[in-house]
Amino acid sequence: MRRDTEEWVKLAEEVYEAAKVLLNDGLYRMVCYHAQECVEKSLKAILIERAIEFPRTHNVLDVAALVQEAGYTVPMTNEEALILMSVYRSRYPIDLGLLPYGVPLGTMLNGRWR
Repeated sequence: MRRDTEEWVKLAEEVYEAAKVLLNDGLYRMVCYHAQECVEKSLKAILIERAIEFPRTHNVLDVAALVQEAGYTVPMTNEEALILMSVYRSRYPIDLGLLPYGVPLGTMLNGRWR
């Protein structure tokens, strides 16, 4: 594995571990934020390893599409990606209205992200 890929994977793992701690504390907005970051960094690591250029974006749908075009299966539905992106955009108080309940609920996670 390339060194720069290793750095992206390590950071994705750290973000994932942070999300698990936050989940145990019931901080669902931050769990979702970190879940989005973990997914984004993991997908970008695949592209970096294969020397595939990608735009500077936080849009996991776009990054996932590039990964799929490279021949990989992304184990995430478009609906899940959209949920992650809506929570990512709601990291500022003014944007909380993007979510159905204003803030992420534990029931929104439905075990998928544990």
